[in-house]
Amino acid sequence: MTTAFSKDEKVFIEEKLHEVARKCLFKYGVQKTTVAQITKMAGISKGSFYSFYPSKEMLFFVILEEYQKNMMNGLVDHLKKEDYIDVEKFTRLLYNAYKNIRYSFVMTILQNQEIELLMRKLPKDIITHHHSFDETVIEEILSHVKLKKGISADLFSASLRAIFMSMLHTEAIGEKQFDEVLEVLINGLAQQIIEEA
Repeated sequence: MTTAFSKDEKVFIEEKLHEVARKCLFKYGVQKTTVAQITKMAGISKGSFYSFYPSKEMLFFVILEEYQKNMMNGLVDHLKKEDYIDVEKFTRLLYNAYKNIRYSFVMTILQNQEIELLMRKLPKDIITHHHSFDETVIEEILSHVKLKKGISADLFSASLRAIFMSMLHTEAIGEKQFDEVLEVLINGLAQQIIEEA
């Protein structure tokens, strides 16, 4: 039987679980992390863990979504502060966002090819809701950028994914040059899609 936690304890434990989950994902990835590891590091019992999350996959998904929302909201906040987004500003904002991802726990999951594994273990309605969030964020970003004629939101979104996927091949591209290559790719995309005054 699990212990009943106060409201403050629940908040503290949830924050601790998130912190531990990020560390485990960065160090081990999805498959090599166990609920036992998580609970030991968080200082709670397995029974207590399951009163917060039905599985480690659900916890990891919440962490990923939280990371994505924070990153995207930060990007949108920057876009809102600008009167006009030109190629240079767009390149800088996107480059910083991609670099942030590159050095985060998200890369461990991607490099271990565990995204599909994670998604398979989640309820379909959770995944559907997540995809609708992605579409909303893209629309929000595009509301601050004037696209060239003939450039669709779908093409823009697919181009961002293509650049994102290049981060899985940093070794093949060249570790030393990759950050510079990433900036060139983003700048090339910005030049192709953004209508400048």
